[in-house]
Amino acid sequence: MKMFLRAQVSIFLLMSLAACGSIPFIGGGAPTPSRQISYDGAVTLTVAAGATIPGTTIAYQGKAPDGRAIMSINGLQALKATADSVNWSGALVLFSLVDLKLRVVTFDESSMTLAGTVHIVVQEPNPTANAPSVNQMASFTIPATFTVSRNATIPGTTVSYVGAKTGSAEFANLDQFPFRERFDSVVWQGHLRDRIALRVDLRVLDFNENRVILGGTVNVMFEQ
Repeated sequence: MKMFLRAQVSIFLLMSLAACGSIPFIGGGAPTPSRQISYDGAVTLTVAAGATIPGTTIAYQGKAPDGRAIMSINGLQALKATADSVNWSGALVLFSLVDLKLRVVTFDESSMTLAGTVHIVVQEPNPTANAPSVNQMASFTIPATFTVSRNATIPGTTVSYVGAKTGSAEFANLDQFPFRERFDSVVWQGHLRDRIALRVDLRVLDFNENRVILGGTVNVMFEQ
């Protein structure tokens, strides 16, 4: 059963603000910032009884006679109560690291809901604009804000900020119409590297000649 992890963010709030895995993480020690890109945010997920959190070794097996949740973590049975921690760290695909820090929110005989944070690292990103695959093992949608200097790119994309022109923010490598006014959308999708796709759904919160501030969500997708 395929499930996707997701977090919801309010664009209205962003506008207000503007006014362990089987695949190893490649590399000796922590990569330098120039060789990696990372995303952090809140996530919630629902897993059905008998199913596994996508890409991990954590499964929900239903309710125990004493009312607690029965989980399997790395092949070992664990009994969890509401608000207990459920953590996992590993690679969903090569050159990635996913760190989940979750808490049990609710559970019953049919499903469990967990909420917490996700930290995603992708090594040696090489953004390329194209369509993500429909065959995905997991997907994380995370709130995001970016301050992008003139002639710099939006992290993880090929879109760069050119500057302010005739009352609009001008972008390169966006689409045929490069201009956006405040609160207009900026959307890009492609791949960070093989089997790791990205879609950014952002809004222009503020801009001037030297920088643009964008807010919205990033959706990191791990493909099969």
